[in-house]
Parts: sequence; C-alpha cells; structure tokens
Amino acid sequence: MALFTCKYFCFIVALFAISLKLCYCHNKTHWNDAGITWYGEREGFGSSGGACGYGDAVAKPPYNCMISAGGPSIYQDGKGCGTCYEVVCHHPFCTKRPVKVMISDECPGCTKSAVHFDLSGRAFGALAKPGQGDQLRNLGELKVKYKRVFCEHPNSKIAIHIDPGANPYYMSFAVKFVNGDGNFECVEVKPAGEAYIKMEAMRSAVWKLNAGRALKGPFDVRLTSAVTKTVLVAKSVIPEKWNPGAIYHSHVNFAVPKFVHKKPVHHKPIHRKPIHHKPIHHHKPIHHKPIHRKPIHHKPIHHHKPIHHKPIHRKPIHRKPIHRKPIHRKPILRKPIHHRKPIHHKPIHRKPIHRKPCHH
Repeated sequence: MALFTCKYFCFIVALFAISLKLCYCHNKTHWNDAGITWYGEREGFGSSGGACGYGDAVAKPPYNCMISAGGPSIYQDGKGCGTCYEVVCHHPFCTKRPVKVMISDECPGCTKSAVHFDLSGRAFGALAKPGQGDQLRNLGELKVKYKRVFCEHPNSKIAIHIDPGANPYYMSFAVKFVNGDGNFECVEVKPAGEAYIKMEAMRSAVWKLNAGRALKGPFDVRLTSAVTKTVLVAKSVIPEKWNPGAIYHSHVNFAVPKFVHKKPVHHKPIHRKPIHHKPIHHHKPIHHKPIHRKPIHHKPIHHHKPIHHKPIHRKPIHRKPIHRKPIHRKPILRKPIHHRKPIHHKPIHRKPIHRKPCHH
C-alpha cells in the first residue's frame, strides 16, 4: 500500500512539472492570466543590478527600459533570462494594446499569483492611455493577460559581455541582444586551435567555464536556442587579447520567425429562393411489340469414314550369341573342426539345514 501511494505521489508531481513546462513554452495563440506590479522609478528601468546580469544595458537601446522581473514560474532559476512576453491590460486606464517586455531580473517574492511580472516603471506606464500613466501606476497591482513571444531587437547583433572577474583560467560572460527564443539550451566556447567546450549556466544570463588551464584566444562562441534548438556560431567574437568587463559585438543574430495573424472573415448569409418542384405525372405504360425471330436450321452432321491403318511389318532382329569363358575357381580347403572335450563339473555338496520347529 505504501509503495502504491509513493508511485501515485510521484505521478502527480510529474504532471505538475509538465504543466509548468507547458506554461513556459511559446504560446502564439492563447492568452493566459497573470498579475503585474512595478518597481524602480516611474519612468525608469527597474534595476540596473538585475539578477540576469545585463547591467545598465537595460536602460539603453535596444532594450529601452522595456524590461521586467519574473516570478519563480517565469524566472525559472535563470533559464527565463532574455525571454520575451507580451502583456495586455483591460483596465479602463489601459489602451488594451499588448506591450512587449524582456525578463532581466528575478522577483522571488512575487508568488501571490501563479505567474507574476514585476515591470519597470516605464513598461508599466506603457500599458496606460496617454496622460493616465501615473493613475495606472497608483493602482499598484493589476490582473492582465500574457503570452510568450519571440524577442526582436531591430538592427542589433549578439554581444558578449565579459564578466569583470574572468581570467585566462576562468572564462565567464553574458550574452545580450538575442533575437528569437532569447534564452539558450547550450553555450559552447572554442579556444584557438581546440575543440568546442561546453559552458555551465550560472542561474542567470551568465555562463562560465572553469577550464583549470590557461585558454588562448581568439574564441568562437556556439549558441543553441532553448525552444527552437537553432544553432548559431559567432566566429572569433572574443579577440585574442580580451579584457575583463569588455563588451564584444558579433556579426550574427538569430532570425525572427514572422507570424501572419489573419483577421477572421465574416461571411454574409446567403438567402436562397425556395425551389418549387413540378409535380411528377406518372408515365403511360409502354407496350413493347413482340419480336419474331426466324427459326435456325442446322445442317446435319455427317459421320466421318473409319480410318484403316496399314499393318507395320518389322524385320526380326538376330542377335549374335555371347560366348563367355568358363571361370575356374580354386577349391577352398577348410581346416577340420576339432570337438572340444566335455567339461565335467564337480558335484557340490551342501550341508543340510536344520531348522528349529515353530511353536505356535
């Protein structure tokens, strides 16, 4: 009974994990419920020291302060860094148009709702109608609809921001301005003259590699997106003589799939005139004329005359007699059989057995 209960509990936990994963994947057609708040300055970018490690880049193009901190179900222990979402508000102060934000920070205390976004002041105000941004912020918390979308940073290429604590023995960097999925399943680095080495995620947008030996540049960086599994290589993006804290720009970025949202087509109702069928009149019976056929006269069959075969006379075959030479065999002389002497067995004398009488 205890074993059955344990298996049932594990099954429930697995279903719960799958449901969380489904909420995290791209959803292009359905809007889901979420709660939102805001933090930082009213027109600010939230926090420059976000948990994802983007620094003050969130206040500059292409991010332009349109960022958000994510609750536990969105932040996903750092796996949600760089992902993008559309949020739409239906409050009377809101425009009811979706606003796109990128996850750059963590909100560990945002657990009041299953999904929560803690927007920057500017992103929260972007939901409001013109002139009503402060009134919307004063509400503090709202219920909204959200969905996962592809990130799109126009005219931007992927950049590698080297961690200030990196050195030849310890490589660490954050990947910025990523189109498409925004996050990665795998990040690999290729030192000069070596093969690709897999890096380790640091619960943020920063990836690290503790090689235990000095690595020489230039470095190639190979990125595998988390959802679409697209692979992109930034060739020699980190130069041979690199510096900790520096930002190096590549010449590549992920393509953004284009989705065409067609408006629903409303067809006008078609009014058809009723069809009046003419009554069906029964046809007169058809009387077919009898068909008179001429009789067929077959010719009589004449029997064939018997065929008399001539007898075949064959000449007798005279075979010559075969004269065989007589075979003279030598007589076989057998040795005489000597009779064996009779065997005389000695008589066996047994002692008489004296049995005791049985007394009843």
